[in-house]
Amino acid sequence: MKIANVEAIPVNIPFANGSINWKSGHMTGANNVIVKITADDGTYGVGEATPRIGIYGETQESIYYVIKNVLGPMLIGEDSFNIQTIMEKMDFVVWNPTAKGAIDIALYDLNGRLCGLPICKMLGGPYRKEIPLSWTMAGTYGNYKDQVDEVIRKTKEGYRSFKIKTGNGNIDEDIRLLKEMKENCPEGTNLYIDVNMAYSREEALQVLRELEGVISCVEEPLPAVDNEGRAKLAKAVSTPILSDESTITVNDVYRQIQLGAVSRIGIKLPRTGITLSAKIIYLAESANLPCQISTQLESDLGTATCVQLAAAFKQISLPCEIAFYDENFGASMIKEPLVIQNGCLQLPEGPGSGVNINWDSVEEYKTKI
Repeated sequence: MKIANVEAIPVNIPFANGSINWKSGHMTGANNVIVKITADDGTYGVGEATPRIGIYGETQESIYYVIKNVLGPMLIGEDSFNIQTIMEKMDFVVWNPTAKGAIDIALYDLNGRLCGLPICKMLGGPYRKEIPLSWTMAGTYGNYKDQVDEVIRKTKEGYRSFKIKTGNGNIDEDIRLLKEMKENCPEGTNLYIDVNMAYSREEALQVLRELEGVISCVEEPLPAVDNEGRAKLAKAVSTPILSDESTITVNDVYRQIQLGAVSRIGIKLPRTGITLSAKIIYLAESANLPCQISTQLESDLGTATCVQLAAAFKQISLPCEIAFYDENFGASMIKEPLVIQNGCLQLPEGPGSGVNINWDSVEEYKTKI
């Protein structure tokens, strides 16, 4: 089906609790971009771009501009099913990963609706129909009691896996926090930490040796550019290392696998879309490494596509961080809510992403650029 129109719609979705904080900054809302691709018969698909200026260099304004003025016009008249050709055309524009990722997702959503099939079936699935979840803690750094209370509350909902942010400048506090959490959380609770690349080589080695048996893995303890240190650390500790900033592209994943620097692959759908995410999954499969879908602070609209991807592939075998919208977003962007049961997100079975965008919400939170 020929592509007739490509739209970029900036939205500012408020967070329910005011702001989200982490080592390198904070956000008071999700300044995302909704991409709508319409075929010449009027059928459309949507994707969600989530800018991260501190990671990818993209802003809401830059995503809007490059789609409206550069990438979008490239797609007009193209067959929506010729995704490989479209990806090659977009490669003329350097970087802009989440802008391209949202276009890729919108194309899969469009094609699924044209075929009357959910995306997971177009990818060969479903392998599973419910996705075990990992809850990303949004509590205060080092506040052990609040975080334990949050874990206990979420375990009652069926969650068993929890990510805790560390790397706030005091490794003794990080060690104390995780040990106290482990002692006071319900039996069977799986805790892992996200350092956001904040440790030195010496700090990472000390923390991981101290927390052996306390945490199940560590996400990005060292800077992504420190390939030598990352490879040495992976050999020196038994704690699995989960990737994020070190595996933004397909080539990054290949390099980290060759180095032996990671043992779990984190996929963020907004930055690699479906086409590149599938390539990453196949690389992980060839190296016998498990994958998870990590949070990029998607709304429930973006999360629906994450569920489709996670449902399609056996290799996405780790609990996924795709429930962040729940409790943290102050508005829904879809008509029919996603269903979480006993700590698992259920696969929506409608065509494309399986859900329908709520254009009233888009209109309410649309912002001008």
